[in-house]
Amino acid sequence: MDPIDELIAKVPNLPPAPTVAVELLGLFKDPDRDIDRVVNLIGHDPSLTAAVLKRCGSAAHGGKLPTDVFEAVNRLGFYEVYCLVASVVGSRSMAMAKNSGGLDVGRLWTHAVMKAVAAGAVADHCGEDEAPAFTSGLLHDVGKLIFASAETERYNAVLHEGADWGRGLAEREQAAFGKSHAAVGARLLSRWGLPPSIIVSVLNHHGSPIAAGPFERLASCVHLGNLLAHCKTEGEPTESNLFRVAAAATESLGIRPDSLPDIQKEFDTGLKRAESLLQMVV
Repeated sequence: MDPIDELIAKVPNLPPAPTVAVELLGLFKDPDRDIDRVVNLIGHDPSLTAAVLKRCGSAAHGGKLPTDVFEAVNRLGFYEVYCLVASVVGSRSMAMAKNSGGLDVGRLWTHAVMKAVAAGAVADHCGEDEAPAFTSGLLHDVGKLIFASAETERYNAVLHEGADWGRGLAEREQAAFGKSHAAVGARLLSRWGLPPSIIVSVLNHHGSPIAAGPFERLASCVHLGNLLAHCKTEGEPTESNLFRVAAAATESLGIRPDSLPDIQKEFDTGLKRAESLLQMVV
């Protein structure tokens, strides 16, 4: 068995493949998608149904509970419903590492949601599909959860070797295990049946987007979204040097410095809509 597959096999509570999210992602590309198919997919999962109805009945959507999933989907819109379903999948995956001790699951989830929203905002600004960008951002660090669950003690030691949870951590993982969380996460997403574009974007989220080949633009959205999320929470990189740090991504997407305020505004708006998603894992 491949070493990465062996690692994944050691996870005691590996979540099942997110078949509903994968099918919804496929429907997202179809302009003539059948809303009844969307409703039926969600309706097969009670927890997804409850999440969609609750979201639709929130104050942000008038506070009035819908009578059924059909009404909820019509009221929310397909993209918001998809983001909610993907977030339920992401929050379920967090359970893999809840008892690992070393990995701050709440912090990881907050960053995942922020990166997903930011990547979606970049994609929308650049005329790319938002759903794959959101999904890639949301699941980009799932490999960390596998390490934390399958190799708890060893991974905790790697985590505490340094403060960097990004590229520096990936380098420490490579030294300790011969593979990084990017490679491990990409393998799990492949096994779950997610599209190659998302798998490749996750695999390359610490490298240059150019390495993503035909999926360079999506990888660029995810890469820039990651930096925007870090800029929001940690102040690094600063807006003044963001374009230097993300030169490959901004060049690939054709983004100029004067476009940044519009992207930031869309990012901020998206974060307000995503407040309930941030509370899924605490």
